[in-house]
Amino acid sequence: MAPAARWALRAAGALLLACGGSEPGNNGETNPDTGSASQGSTAGTGESATDGETSATTSAGPGGTTMSMTTAVDSSSGGDGPKFDLGGAESGDAHDASIHGVVYGPDGELPVSGALVYITDVEPAGIPQGVYCAECEELAPGIDYTLSLADGSFDLPTNSGDGKFLVVQKGQFMRISPLIVGPQDVELQPLLTTLPDHNDPDNGLYIPLIAVGDASYDRLEDALGKFGLGDTAIASFEERLVPDTEQFDLWDNGRDPTTEGFQSQGTFTELVSDPVRLAEYHIIFIPCSYDDYTDALSDPQVVQNIRDWVAAGGRWYVADWSNEWLQMVFPEYQDLNSWNGSVGSADNGSYDSLATVLDQGMLDWLDALPDAFKDINPLNDEVHPAVNQLPMLMTEDNWSGIDQVLPVMVDDGMGGQVDVSHKVWLEGPGGAPAAVHPLTVTGQFGCGKIQFTSYHAAEFYDYVGLSPQELVLIYTILEIGSCQQALPPPG
Repeated sequence: MAPAARWALRAAGALLLACGGSEPGNNGETNPDTGSASQGSTAGTGESATDGETSATTSAGPGGTTMSMTTAVDSSSGGDGPKFDLGGAESGDAHDASIHGVVYGPDGELPVSGALVYITDVEPAGIPQGVYCAECEELAPGIDYTLSLADGSFDLPTNSGDGKFLVVQKGQFMRISPLIVGPQDVELQPLLTTLPDHNDPDNGLYIPLIAVGDASYDRLEDALGKFGLGDTAIASFEERLVPDTEQFDLWDNGRDPTTEGFQSQGTFTELVSDPVRLAEYHIIFIPCSYDDYTDALSDPQVVQNIRDWVAAGGRWYVADWSNEWLQMVFPEYQDLNSWNGSVGSADNGSYDSLATVLDQGMLDWLDALPDAFKDINPLNDEVHPAVNQLPMLMTEDNWSGIDQVLPVMVDDGMGGQVDVSHKVWLEGPGGAPAAVHPLTVTGQFGCGKIQFTSYHAAEFYDYVGLSPQELVLIYTILEIGSCQQALPPPG
């Protein structure tokens, strides 16, 4: 029996049905790194796949235009993972139902923009349980779909019938629910539209497989807990992850997880020295920390292990004083301020920066957030930055900086070349020398992504709630998990 069939009866009571309506969305495709819409470009929205070819439908976009989605998965490829691409072909299919709702993050409260929501007659394959190439491909007719707006809301015209599946997905977050669709217009309960908070493939629930290098300063694990990937406890205006509730692995990279009651998977050197262990993860975080294990980077094989893992589809996130894990592994992408080739040379002093948000999708999402996420000060006993000056956003405790991002050209497979260098999400003044620097960047490396923030992703002082830079962290985590064109790594 298929996994979803085993829990269909349990979910059936919450399944709602619909009629009429139009789809919000753009006519064409969304580039995951630019946020722009362009006919014929590769989509950066969620992914899914079936074992073989599935079909799709179109639905109305702004001004009555239409959108279509097609998918074709080569079953001989070994199931490399969900693949989507958005096209602009029109369809005359009529719809007699409509479903509406809001996509939320694993915490059940934070809205998610750009999530893929679709109805299919064939139960889709889930997320591969290890590193994989999330390559965007064209989809064939038969799936009604839409993308959630900046506030997480969506409207999906579809056709009634039983034996269907509702899929809600953003990157490696995916929820598959059996669905009976009737000729009605109904709002879906959040139970069906909230991204999972744990990994349970047998029940159609998928989250990214994450490793965190537990850090001396940057408490990124607390931010992930506040996002819903663990329970948090609040005491004395401090919100911390509760041990044994985390839905990710912790490795010692300057702070031994066991000292705070967490389970340790070993040292970070042990992780990056073992390609088999690396291959177990979709995302690896290296928050701001001491240089305890950076001597591993003197081994060329370790550097190659990391590059191979990212090229295969891994997402590599580095912050602040852990900059060696970016510069010594991917030196062709950026010049770091003060970097002279030695460990610690780019570890500079602290500066705050009133940054400018350059990505329109991120800006729209921040602007659409509920007030409780824009300003955490009512929950705290001291003043913290708030989302109240858009497109400006205060970032605190930048301790390193990028002097410039560099062009990185690779073959595009069609006789030309394409630049896969860093996209700059935020830039702001400060640092040494005083100038406007990129503060948050992502670049493509093969089938994977590299990301760097010059500031702490999560602060080490006491506060309750998600700070503005933690919100940026969460938005980019969701975005860099999306599908992309498969390109060769540079070099």
